[in-house]
Amino acid sequence: MVNKSAYDKMIKEIEEIYSHYEGFDFEKSLNRIENLRDNFDIKLMLVGHFNAGKSSLLNMLIGRPNFLKEAQMPQTAIATELVYDETESAFAYDNSGNKAVIDFGKEYSVQEYDHLVYRICSENLKKVSDFTIVDTPGFDANIETHAKALASYIGIGSAYLVVVDQEKGGIDETTLEFIQEISNYSTQIAVLINKCDKITTNTAESIAKSARDTLETHGFNYNVYTVSKRDEDIANKLIDIISSFNAQAAFDKVMVKMLKSELDSSEKILSVVQKKIFLDTFDLDADIAVYSRLEEQLTNTFETKREEAKEELDNTVQEVTDRVRSTLIARAESVVEALLSGNQAAAEAIIIETVRPIMLASMKDISIRQIDSVTDSLDFTGLVNGSEGVDLSSVAVNIANNIKDIIVEGTFETKGMEKHNRNKKNPTLYHVIAGIAAIATDIIAPWLEIAIILLPDVINLLQKMFGESDAEATKHRFVNNVVPQIMNKMYPQIRQNVEATTKMVLDEYEKLLADKLESIKTNIADAQNKKEKKIQEFEQYKRNIVDDITVVKHMIDELGRIKNGN
Repeated sequence: MVNKSAYDKMIKEIEEIYSHYEGFDFEKSLNRIENLRDNFDIKLMLVGHFNAGKSSLLNMLIGRPNFLKEAQMPQTAIATELVYDETESAFAYDNSGNKAVIDFGKEYSVQEYDHLVYRICSENLKKVSDFTIVDTPGFDANIETHAKALASYIGIGSAYLVVVDQEKGGIDETTLEFIQEISNYSTQIAVLINKCDKITTNTAESIAKSARDTLETHGFNYNVYTVSKRDEDIANKLIDIISSFNAQAAFDKVMVKMLKSELDSSEKILSVVQKKIFLDTFDLDADIAVYSRLEEQLTNTFETKREEAKEELDNTVQEVTDRVRSTLIARAESVVEALLSGNQAAAEAIIIETVRPIMLASMKDISIRQIDSVTDSLDFTGLVNGSEGVDLSSVAVNIANNIKDIIVEGTFETKGMEKHNRNKKNPTLYHVIAGIAAIATDIIAPWLEIAIILLPDVINLLQKMFGESDAEATKHRFVNNVVPQIMNKMYPQIRQNVEATTKMVLDEYEKLLADKLESIKTNIADAQNKKEKKIQEFEQYKRNIVDDITVVKHMIDELGRIKNGN
């Protein structure tokens, strides 16, 4: 019995190697090997001249003298396979490979059908069940379809019984040429000198010797037997002859050939892969570079804006102070008119209501200017590719617009903040708005009241002017004495307010983008980890290729030893 599991370990090793590589069509070739192993059919072909008696010998082998038609006309002969099976069946295969149950009342044409298969429950056939016995058309029938049928079997035939009619007197030229051809595919060949019942034993032996001499002359050392369907023990004799063939060797030969071809191909492919593979971390390196530049740009942006704010502080404070001073001077006549009418409280109210909107407007202008400046500096378009730059730019612009809308609306009161709080989409944006409201309500109002109403020096100045009749002199004294006094008292508070407003804008923007900066750091770490993992996987992949090539070479060597019989 053929051991078909002899190559399972090697097939498993090949399968394991193939699992290491994606993108290669290894599965098909592996399936072909496994299919050959599982379904390998060891063909024992009876070949010879037309009417050499092949069918009659097979009838005696299976114990059914009239099963196969003997001495068929060449035009009707068709290749027939005999297979042992406990359950008998018969099938006809047409030239397209389609299978149909044989109709015993039908004449099957060689022009339409490729071969017939009979699965027979025969004890003698069971004894040689490693083989599928094939009765072939005569190779000298000079019919094209027969030649094609033989050609389709020659490549897969594992053993041959060449049947020669004793009337030929030995191996003729046609038979010799055929033997030379099939010797290219198998060395398991034997010659049967048939119909020896018609001649004496000595004559039969003489013909057999002539056949052996012919074979030896051409380098063939094949066994030659004399047989006849009328021999009493012909079935056992045929069983002995067939059993002399090495079915395992036939299986091994085919498997070794296919496995070696597959392994040779695999070794070449793996060698090419080994030479061609390279480590591609371009995308990850680009990501690391982009995120690193982005992190640096973010950090530098806020450092730069803080430095610029410090440098511009004096100019900004002076700008606000000048606006307050010029507006107070412009309202001098209204203040004087209130004083001359004896209404000091009205004069104080005019001063307060003059200063307050200027301060509010100035803080709005400063905030908006800082927001615009930061937004411009956060335009990272061109710094990075893809959505990252767009994301940061859009975040800056959208938040700036939202903040400016709140500031321009003048929504500094608590109830205004509650409205925005209910509708807020971004908690950080709400924090920015709340910060601006705090400046307006908690900083401007308290110090403004203190600076104008509670400063004794200012009140005294106004009181001295109270009751004077000369409007021009009063106005002159207000402009040249009171306003400078007011501005001297307000200057530190204006400076503090401008500093607080500028710091708030920068701090809140920095908080707003802190998460983004942390995300960028995370992206850098992720990209670096992915790169390191990719490097490790690449190094392992290279080691795997070397190991797999070594295993493949070892298996090729092992197949070589099997082929050479070691």
